Amino acid sequence: MDFKHRNYIIISAAIILALIVSGTLFFYFENTGGNQNVNSIGDAFWYLIVTITSVGYGDITPVTQGGRVIGTILVLSSMVILGVLISSITSNIIRMIEEKKLGYRGTNFNNHIICIGWNEFSKMVIFEVLAANRKVAIITDNKKDIEFIYSEFGNENIYVLYSELHNLESINRANPEKASDVFLSFHDDTESLIYVINFRNQYPQPNIVVTISNHKLKETFYTAGVRHVVARNEIASKLVASYVFEPDVAELNIDLLSSASDDEDFDNQQYIVTEKNPYLNKNYDDAYVALKIKYNIVLLGIVKRIEGKPQLHINARSDTIIELNDYLIIMVGGKMKARVEKIFGVHEGKINHQLTAP
Repeated sequence: MDFKHRNYIIISAAIILALIVSGTLFFYFENTGGNQNVNSIGDAFWYLIVTITSVGYGDITPVTQGGRVIGTILVLSSMVILGVLISSITSNIIRMIEEKKLGYRGTNFNNHIICIGWNEFSKMVIFEVLAANRKVAIITDNKKDIEFIYSEFGNENIYVLYSELHNLESINRANPEKASDVFLSFHDDTESLIYVINFRNQYPQPNIVVTISNHKLKETFYTAGVRHVVARNEIASKLVASYVFEPDVAELNIDLLSSASDDEDFDNQQYIVTEKNPYLNKNYDDAYVALKIKYNIVLLGIVKRIEGKPQLHINARSDTIIELNDYLIIMVGGKMKARVEKIFGVHEGKINHQLTAP
């Protein structure tokens, strides 16, 4: 038993003992003093209860000096008790609001993205993820970020947890065991690598996505259990080269990488193949032609799991069969997203196979 609980028991026992003594003395004074309304110990305790709770029915009033002294003590005690009670309730409400704001109450998000670390880069990433209607849990070690994040993105698909980033026990509030992916946004590659190793040991379920500065460390991160490693300088250099030689191709790539924000935009999307998918068990070419003719959707590729690992087949072979839990990669206009989700019977984006595979 801890110190706090032991104090509660001692205080409760003292209050009960004080009430018993007060009730007994009140009965003695009033009954022997000729108070006709106090005929039993039950009447005395009834008076104690209605007085200390500030109800005060007035059916029993003390007529002796001793009874009045006890009554006065009870009235003053009721004021103290009510003050403490109101203060305690107010304090608990404030604490609950603060805990909810800081994320200490946890979240029930499922198949969501966890972003560990808040900065300008992660802000841009989260903007794109939210545009794809995914839920995001953000872990930050700066209290000032919380107000800004909620004011920027709202709170419908956002959960923010204030925590020391390396405190993995605290991060459990973000429901990492039910997350599909974890995105690390650290500036230092070494810090990211250490974090990946510790995180993977405790939470092996979600896929980990990491951005790094040194592209030579890619294989090291893959060995540590990271699913996707993005080298910032590598991507930037390829885009710059593309703008130099093929600027229109570069513009197209940037546009397709971004989530469609209006009906005129195009977006690359992926959808898991479920039993509701009308192209299940059909070959790639048939699906390609049907999607293009019927919906003006371009089938770009298919992702299959080979020995438990996803493999992307861009413009797959004609005889490739679309199977359950494959992913179809498509190019679609922004105004078509809702319709595509209805056709395929599933929301856009990757789903954690550990949570959904039969």
